[in-house]
Amino acid sequence: MIYERLCNSASRMVPLSWKSKRTDDRELTRAVRFLSPMMIVTAEGVVAAAYFSTVIILILSLGLLTVFGVNLFITVPLSIMASIITYYIVISYPISLMNSYKLGLSEEADLVFEQFILVFQTGGTIFDAIEMIAQSDHPYLSSAFRQILGSIAEGIPPETCLMDFAKDQPSDDIRRYFTAIVSSLEKRTDLLDELSGESFEADLALRQKNLELESRLLVVAALVTYVPIMFTLAISLAGYATSMTVLLIAPVFIALNAILRSRFSRQFAAYFDRPRDESVLAPTQKEIVTEYDEFLNLMILLGQHLTTGDTLEVALTSVRDDLELKAQKLVDIAIHAIYQEGLSSSEAMELASKASLGQRVSQMITMISLMCETSTHSAGDRITRIASRLVKRSSVAKERDSIIAAQKMKVYLLTLTSAAVLGMLASLAPFLFIGALLTQGPTISLGSLTVFDIAPLLGALGISTFSMGYQNTKMVNGARPLLMAMICGLIFWISFALSSSLMSINLM
Repeated sequence: MIYERLCNSASRMVPLSWKSKRTDDRELTRAVRFLSPMMIVTAEGVVAAAYFSTVIILILSLGLLTVFGVNLFITVPLSIMASIITYYIVISYPISLMNSYKLGLSEEADLVFEQFILVFQTGGTIFDAIEMIAQSDHPYLSSAFRQILGSIAEGIPPETCLMDFAKDQPSDDIRRYFTAIVSSLEKRTDLLDELSGESFEADLALRQKNLELESRLLVVAALVTYVPIMFTLAISLAGYATSMTVLLIAPVFIALNAILRSRFSRQFAAYFDRPRDESVLAPTQKEIVTEYDEFLNLMILLGQHLTTGDTLEVALTSVRDDLELKAQKLVDIAIHAIYQEGLSSSEAMELASKASLGQRVSQMITMISLMCETSTHSAGDRITRIASRLVKRSSVAKERDSIIAAQKMKVYLLTLTSAAVLGMLASLAPFLFIGALLTQGPTISLGSLTVFDIAPLLGALGISTFSMGYQNTKMVNGARPLLMAMICGLIFWISFALSSSLMSINLM
């Protein structure tokens, strides 16, 4: 990893390493310890890398701007600004990366907590629970717990390792859960039962994101629609409307639109599941969400049947016909394995777990099997409680869809209006050169300009408009992004044609 190499190399430079040792940043130290399963860096190395990058960027900026003949009065502040931004990015990267795991850890916290309770129910120890989680498929926690097993092998008590890990990670839910686990002295207590199924931080974070969603959605849409307008005005006033270099801006606009859209999509993921198979042929998010919702219904029905005294095998058969297609397929796999192949219920549930699309669904199927091995009646109560919490969280998550639906029309209007404005500006661009207007008047006479003279600008804006329509529609989960892209392109062309006819530009 480039960042890891940069930190390790900078830490070996004597002046930088001496300076970095005088820095005491507890948050950075915690982030470095948290990220140790993924990259090996030290807090001193990160600080040294920040200083080193700052100096390099400052020197490069001063040199490049001087070579390009930029005025010294502009060169100095620009170079200083670039170096300050570089310092902030490098030194805050570990903390930002750690915080990016915060919500994911909170989403996994309730399942990990259930695994500890399950082990305690069967008379196991904290070490047994750590070993179970290390063998699971939790995105970050499994690798972290494998590292904890290595520390335990060196003689450190499991309780100490668990509390050290809780202190060095960003999730309040994980910290609260692990504190309760260590204080329970490896027994199932009332405190553990009260905390079971709760994921306070994940719920609060989701509600906060829902509150921010409307404004962020409109900000992203405004940026991708108004930046091309500002660019068109800038190059028109500078007199570059007929230059072939204008074509280079189209990929920049497309990339900007894609980055903003993808960042928006990742930041506001609405559901708490991810693909179990992350290969090229991984299922779509829609398929995973559908399976997750149907599986929650399965958990509710299964919990009720187990509570009444049914075994897992009987309960699966009883609820099968009340399920929807995706959950029904998983149950059919288990039923077939039990009654046709003669496998045990745990082996059958393992097959169903491997057939699921979502990682969280897979983990919950395994959890249900383990719970039922201990006590089906107790498992029914716990499954019902977990399902009720997940249903409430899912309903909060689905608020995102209603917010997006409410803002969809605004995004469409912004996109269509921008296409029309860009078309008008494209026809006006050759006449807005401020240098010509301030000297001897416009250099291009009316009637002599043809569409081929401004073809580079027209092509760049046309491609950008098409991309804007497509990506904005995808951002708000629109049904026909290609159709919207074509409509935007047509509006751009019609607006340009009408404006050009008024400006006496020859279209043929």
